[in-house]
Amino acid sequence: MFKYSNLFHGCVKIIQKSNARFISFRSIKKLYSIYFDKTIETAKSPYDFICQVGNPILRQEASPIDIKEIQTVEFQKTLDHLYKILKISDTVGLAAPQIGLSWQVFAIEVTEETVEDVYPSIRSYCQIKPQPLTYFINPEMEIINSEELIFHETCGSIEHFRAEVPRPKEIQIKALDRFGKPFCWKAEGWLARIAHHEMDHLKGLLYTDRMFPLTFEYNKWDEENYIDKEKNIN
Repeated sequence: MFKYSNLFHGCVKIIQKSNARFISFRSIKKLYSIYFDKTIETAKSPYDFICQVGNPILRQEASPIDIKEIQTVEFQKTLDHLYKILKISDTVGLAAPQIGLSWQVFAIEVTEETVEDVYPSIRSYCQIKPQPLTYFINPEMEIINSEELIFHETCGSIEHFRAEVPRPKEIQIKALDRFGKPFCWKAEGWLARIAHHEMDHLKGLLYTDRMFPLTFEYNKWDEENYIDKEKNIN
């Protein structure tokens, strides 16, 4: 899942020193109990939330969908549910494993409103364009232009963090749409990045496997640091 929230602040600070952040064992244990235990012991897929890093399904290679299943009511309802979670979570891309289904399925939607909310200079620099809701079933990706572009990324399965990640400039995907019809889709720039990110989810990969480690940071650090300063002033 690919998120816009708190992301573009990082894009304009691509070259900057990274400060070390430390997480206590207690905080890790708390996150584990919130996300991992809940998912394994009480939640049933498809989840009504995006599962977090540590859930084994995020590290599994997803299985292809039998074409006979695509037309079933149950499968179509699951696609609708995937989109529902995408919208609730304010994301532009979401893969089936993120809601507990080890399926080769993901969805992308970048609305006109989302694009307009981005500063024109960043929009141009990152090549951000709208994309109507598109489902990719059993996708196969080919890299058309292997030139790597480096930008900050976030992910709904790694909440509140971001990092700089290299991705190919242009890709092509052959897949089935939500009704089982084959289609070919090309993308460059930001859309290519989103699709490449979601394809990784189907392979059991996360952006942390590709990131520049020293750029990994808590994306609310500046906000919380500002609040702390305000408290001290008052």
